[in-house]
Amino acid sequence: MHCVTTLVVDDQPVLRYAIRRLLQDCAGVRAVAEAGTEREALRHCETHRPGMVITELSVAGEPAGAAICQYAKEHLGRAAVLVFAGDPSPAAVATALNAGADSFVHKSASGTRLVAAVRSTLAGDRVWVPAGETEPPLGAAVPYTSVMTQREEDILALMLCRWSNDEIAGELHLARQTVKNYASRILHKLGFSSRRELVRALGFRAGPLRCATPVPEVPRPGEVRYRPDPVSRRSSS
Repeated sequence: MHCVTTLVVDDQPVLRYAIRRLLQDCAGVRAVAEAGTEREALRHCETHRPGMVITELSVAGEPAGAAICQYAKEHLGRAAVLVFAGDPSPAAVATALNAGADSFVHKSASGTRLVAAVRSTLAGDRVWVPAGETEPPLGAAVPYTSVMTQREEDILALMLCRWSNDEIAGELHLARQTVKNYASRILHKLGFSSRRELVRALGFRAGPLRCATPVPEVPRPGEVRYRPDPVSRRSSS
């Protein structure tokens, strides 16, 4: 494994410093640069061309992490990207996947787990550690060329909440077959053979705690339903 320069993007200086100290002894990391805004991050990418980027999704109150991730994947060749986020929602994971992130680690992870995730990501493995979990690497990264549209990202977030095709169709005012077709394309783009494999691999369990924003419609008796709050919006070209 070659030594690479790593860029850490977060609007909290103490957190950036802590990650820098953690990575000083991490095998494969040569130097660590820091950025507190999207502009600083993109300037570092242009000037120093880091081999790895560790970024929050929300930077200085803006959903800048996805743009930073996309820039790294489009302009930095083989650069690895690890999203280190405080938002545990399926919408955040969907945004990270769609932006081309190689790995996703929630900020509840220990320093040891973060360093292990960095090493695995640099070695070419995907690592997904949701809130309170310690999931193992998932294997080879998904090619960034399989970017999703905004509609696909929204449907992915609901799939991670374990919504059925009928529920998604009703929520998004789509035909059931249309949702089924979207789901098939999403699974193909992400390299999963089934919904069960997708949900199991990304560490999500059934239940309302995985989706943060209540659905406005009146639920069925005894049912509590939630919908994700997408982190960012992009055109669905």
